[in-house]
Amino acid sequence: MSRAWSLALPVVTVLVVTYALLVAGVPRSVVGARVYGGPTEGATQLSLRIESVARQGERESPIWNGPLEVVAGLATDPPLKSSILHAAQGVAEVRMRFARPIHGPLSLTLRDASGSLLAGGEVAVDGARWAARARRRGGWIRGRAESAIVLGIAPERGAFVVGSSDPLAVRVERAGRPGAGLRLSVTAQGARLTDAENVRTDERGRARFGFEPTELNPTLRVEAVADDGERGSIDSGVPVVPGGFHARSTPNGVEVVSAVPRSEAFFSVVSDGGRVTGGVVALTPDARGGSLGMLALPSALPHPAWLVLSSEVDQNTAAAIGCPLDVGPEPASTFDVPEVLLLDGLPAAFRREQERLSRVRWLSAAFIGLAFALSVALLVVRVRAADRDISRHLSEGLEAEDVARIAPRRLLSLLVALLAIALGFIALGLIVAARAR
Repeated sequence: MSRAWSLALPVVTVLVVTYALLVAGVPRSVVGARVYGGPTEGATQLSLRIESVARQGERESPIWNGPLEVVAGLATDPPLKSSILHAAQGVAEVRMRFARPIHGPLSLTLRDASGSLLAGGEVAVDGARWAARARRRGGWIRGRAESAIVLGIAPERGAFVVGSSDPLAVRVERAGRPGAGLRLSVTAQGARLTDAENVRTDERGRARFGFEPTELNPTLRVEAVADDGERGSIDSGVPVVPGGFHARSTPNGVEVVSAVPRSEAFFSVVSDGGRVTGGVVALTPDARGGSLGMLALPSALPHPAWLVLSSEVDQNTAAAIGCPLDVGPEPASTFDVPEVLLLDGLPAAFRREQERLSRVRWLSAAFIGLAFALSVALLVVRVRAADRDISRHLSEGLEAEDVARIAPRRLLSLLVALLAIALGFIALGLIVAARAR
């Protein structure tokens, strides 16, 4: 029996190690979720963006193990639960309304359909710190006061993007008062103008015309001439957001336009106090070589509000632009605020995967060690049993001294055999160690 085990044990060990290396010990995709949002402190309603991600090495890809369950709660209140049934490219939105304002840390837990934890922890974001991260574009660009007539220009919606037309406002002051009725001469480089001929300022000293950048750094020259011949001018660059999206209200909703081909755009509707809603808008190719899509927004929105558009899920990019949804008598500014990463479940999922791989390696090492010890024991037992059988057989017809001379103790041979077995098991251990990360 010991002979069969001595022969079979190395084979079994090799098979077990092969299984550990090629099956159990192979790194698996790490699945987790990221939760984005706005300020939580003082809010009664949370609008959250959920990104479900599978990560293999350094490569991430969207995954959907829905439906997902979100549980949110304060220490003093029963938790709220919400289910997410649909996602676009692994990204979904959830809105949760609380009975009273949130104060202090909020507990958030996200699980998939199997109950596996995708993200969990406590979050707390102050509204002032959230708004401080916003970038504002827009406002009046004032020309030099070379005469009594001073001009200023401003994008009516804060900034321009290449390939889309928006109104550009002109303000003329004469001796510190609105310059009404002045004739304007407008020229541009790197842009197309519409309704820019025979323009006169109104009673407020204002005028407007269409401006469509065709380059990233367009320039504009506006000259104002009074009826008495007095002149003033401004030469200025015009702010353009490279790679930004353009949003335009239509009777069917908000049209989202990109100057380059894209498949989707991530959007958020924000006020100056928090995040209202968000989602993903699908884009299709248009006739100009870019992309466009339609977006339906809720009818009841706070005032003022901005539509933040970006090609990145966290909207933390220089190309993100917060288009104003309300335009008043004065030119508006953009409110380009990135999403706050409230929770990231990938590091915890990565740690769990590393712990699993570590357990596989330790179990493999333990199996190799035990198999080595058992192989040594079986070999010693076999050798001693063989020595006893030989000695007993020879002692039946020979003297004891002759038996010892003919069949001496095989200590050296046994030691060599043990070392050979040890080398084999050490080689297996090195293979396991080499696959460790």
